[in-house]
Amino acid sequence: MSFYEQVDDLLDRIAPILAGESIEMQGAVIADLAALWIAGHRVAGNRYDGDLLRGGLLRMHAEHVRELVAMYVGDTDG
Repeated sequence: MSFYEQVDDLLDRIAPILAGESIEMQGAVIADLAALWIAGHRVAGNRYDGDLLRGGLLRMHAEHVRELVAMYVGDTDG
């Protein structure tokens, strides 16, 4: 199974759990998961470099989310 197939499989299992919740609850859970993921990236013995790494990951993640939103929205708003 490819990486992307694994991602889709996990998303298919998680989406129904979040689907029944408010948008506020969904956002809070997704934000907490992203924070846990980013915080888990550390540079042993170097807080400054760890902060740089986490900042870069956050920027990369935000850009990827923007791209996915554009893909999912497509022309539906316009």
